[in-house]
Amino acid sequence: MSVKRIKKLNFLQLTIAALGLIILGVIFGQPALNSQASQSLLPATVTKIVDGDTLDVRMAGCRLPSTGSSQECRVQLACIDTPEAKAKPFFQQSKDRLTALVPPGTAIMVRDTGNITPDGKRIVGEVFVKNKSVNLQMVREGKAVIYCKNLDNCAGARNSYLSAEAAAKREGLGVWNPKQPLTQFRETHPCPG
Repeated sequence: MSVKRIKKLNFLQLTIAALGLIILGVIFGQPALNSQASQSLLPATVTKIVDGDTLDVRMAGCRLPSTGSSQECRVQLACIDTPEAKAKPFFQQSKDRLTALVPPGTAIMVRDTGNITPDGKRIVGEVFVKNKSVNLQMVREGKAVIYCKNLDNCAGARNSYLSAEAAAKREGLGVWNPKQPLTQFRETHPCPG
């Protein structure tokens, strides 16, 4: 067998393997922590759930302390948005689900995106428990929708978020429940596929 033919076979095998990994990522809809994301992960402990997409944490080296303590941070979950208090019952459902996923006292990892909220009071981050994105889980369950304006902040997981939201919509979960849809909320958060 010629060297040229061996190189072609190796290239073909690597291409097939790479495509397989991409397909698995899309099917399972859960991005693995890549090396870039895991380098910026910060350990934290949840202290309070504020609403469906905001939580308070104790984290060493918080770059935007929410109180007088340099270890107290308020984190806005990146790439997602949840209903506000006036959107009943969805507001409470989202808050309750986030509380169930990361109750106070839970050890988490926060990937600080480097952004802050427009009011300047919260860092924007992706939250992980056991290497699984809580942000993505909220979208997959219909307890949040993707926030397209900053979707690229989530570790290159744009397709995972789009797939998760499409699945929640298809299954009629949470804000996508056909018996009680929150269409006004969704209409104000358009996201081109």
